Amino acid sequence: MRILINLLLIPFIVACGTSKPLTPQQALQQLSNSYISGDMAKVAQLLSTNSKKRIQNAIQLIGAMNQSQLSSFAKHYRISATSLKNLTIPQYLSLQKTIASIEGDDVILQALQQPVVDITINNAQATVTVYNGMTLIFVKEGAYWYFEYE
Repeated sequence: MRILINLLLIPFIVACGTSKPLTPQQALQQLSNSYISGDMAKVAQLLSTNSKKRIQNAIQLIGAMNQSQLSSFAKHYRISATSLKNLTIPQYLSLQKTIASIEGDDVILQALQQPVVDITINNAQATVTVYNGMTLIFVKEGAYWYFEYE
């Protein structure tokens, strides 16, 4: 009976154990998969604490815009002005990806589509350099690695 219970728990333990990246390589792979597929909720889970704070500040600034500014911004990017008032982090990331797509300069996507040429780990920071020379920064918080979104 005990063996049966342990066998039933193994898939659960494995699934829970692989949800957060334990290496910069795992963080990069999860980021790549999530960003390219457009799953901004998963991208948000991969962000460092500092990145989330910076995004929250940006969200507050957007929310503080007057109606004229919101309308102009929304019209330019073909989005709803009301959706800008109460953005979540995943919605903000989606908005940034949309803007980058419209402007033709999605640097995160460009970096994620390149082969990795080097990963340098210095204490709790990893710098991933890709073929075209771009770099992505990951930071270790506790046991896990997170993307430093700038």
